[in-house]
Amino acid sequence: MSDALKSPENAPDDELAKWVNEVLPKAFVYARSLVRDVHAAEDIVHDCVCRLLARKARYDLAKDGFRLLLRAISNASIDRIRKQSPRLFDDLDAGGEEQSSALEIDLRTIDPSDLVLSKELEMAIEKGLQALPINQRAALELKGLGLRLAEIAESLQITESYAGVLLHRARSSMAIRLAAWLKADEA
Repeated sequence: MSDALKSPENAPDDELAKWVNEVLPKAFVYARSLVRDVHAAEDIVHDCVCRLLARKARYDLAKDGFRLLLRAISNASIDRIRKQSPRLFDDLDAGGEEQSSALEIDLRTIDPSDLVLSKELEMAIEKGLQALPINQRAALELKGLGLRLAEIAESLQITESYAGVLLHRARSSMAIRLAAWLKADEA
């Protein structure tokens, strides 16, 4: 059995599994940032990955797969948001879900006022992101994932200059919404 797993016939499947394991977490984070719903993000990513894998013979997934997946997620997320009411994002935790932090912190070592301020800043950032138009938020999230301007433009199917405009507008809007926080950091 182990010889069969090491055979050359299974090499493409191993590469495919490695690719999926590499891009899936980033794809989920991106989808979650756009639709703001864990379950919807899971559905979108699952559908997009399945559609991409069904057509894997047409593409070089190692080279173009992530870009294609981001494009599909962008389009699916935008379609989903357009179909739903504009009030979708009014309540951050409508499902009552606890949002876990990527960093585990011993709460006994933190000043409670710092914890409150941190949570307020986090909520202000969330509200600021929610207030952005979907195309600006998508551009900002893709930039946060480390994509270059050309890759953002390609993922969103827009020109590179328009991607730059979207990023500029998103950053300007966030700077206005977080002005009180930014001034507090300078002091």
